[in-house]
Amino acid sequence: MAQRFAILKAKFDPLGGTEKIAILVAKALVERGIHVDIYTSDPKSWPKILGVNLLRIPSIKLTRWLHILSYNKNLNKFLNRNRYLSILSLEHTSFHTHKRAGGGCHIAWLKRRELFVSSWKRRIMWRDPYHKLVLDIEKKGFTSPWVKKIIANSELVKREVMEFYGVPQEKIAVVYNGVEWEALQGPFLEALMGKEELRRKMDLDPSRFYFLFVGNGFERKGLGPALRALRFLPKDVSLLVVGYDKREGDYRRLASKLGLRERVIFYGPQRDVHRFHQVADAFVLPTLYDPFSNATLEALAMGLFVLTTSDNGCSEVLRPESGIVIDSLNEEAVAEGMKKAISTYKDPRRIRESVKHLNLKNQISKLIEECLT
Repeated sequence: MAQRFAILKAKFDPLGGTEKIAILVAKALVERGIHVDIYTSDPKSWPKILGVNLLRIPSIKLTRWLHILSYNKNLNKFLNRNRYLSILSLEHTSFHTHKRAGGGCHIAWLKRRELFVSSWKRRIMWRDPYHKLVLDIEKKGFTSPWVKKIIANSELVKREVMEFYGVPQEKIAVVYNGVEWEALQGPFLEALMGKEELRRKMDLDPSRFYFLFVGNGFERKGLGPALRALRFLPKDVSLLVVGYDKREGDYRRLASKLGLRERVIFYGPQRDVHRFHQVADAFVLPTLYDPFSNATLEALAMGLFVLTTSDNGCSEVLRPESGIVIDSLNEEAVAEGMKKAISTYKDPRRIRESVKHLNLKNQISKLIEECLT
């Protein structure tokens, strides 16, 4: 009888990073002769994989609160943990043997956010049913006796799990996110050989210095501090903004108010982010909280010099030749970091090589080993 492994992932987004991890883990396990069950609320949206069984968990999708609540409650009814070698959760769940904390600690995010919002927003935030539910599930998902191991994607997250939930460090493994390093070789070389021409195709000035910002949820990712910092930089420095935020209009108005309308270009969400890597000179992400930013890692793999904060787990893999880490979201501190990023000598090949060890296939193998030991 084949050994079995369970993966918990409620929804499927074809562009989602967590979904990619779920699929790659499932395929790698099948190659080892292990049968995989994926517990999902929408099995029809997943690609069909030989050796992988998609099991539907009933859920109510009217709101994200109801979806998390119903998925977790029904999952606990349907899931028989004695059936599996391991149960890997990639979700807000309380019933698993292994938890990949790819989203970090929700409580850590809330505590950071309360420092930057008004008092009435803080009160609402902590009373919000969604946050209360996630915090309750998070606590159970980290501290329940059946949880064998927590897999953090940065030392930052490991420290937070220990600090907020008292989990002993020997129960936490750190496996950094991975990047499709080989697949980016072609786009990287294309940019290395013809950045000016690529800029002309996108109606960008070949002579300007372009910072690239990539992220959904502009408040959390720090677009505000980046815009305010841009005021202190030379006028031939511009910012390319890629990503989705329902309040994008507010940030466009902020750019105009700061006199930056001609220096900030909003592109919205993009399927092909790498064409923006190709035309940029450096990457900036002054994030308020990011357990391990895939956008930052991809920028490094495309040879871009990075400016980010110590609240980004990906800052742990930066080297002096590949990036700058700042500890403050003060606009002057961000501006100073951006000035250093402009003036620092950059070797795109060395920057790209600095993350070769984080090849996605290698990181998936490390994740699986943590789940099977």
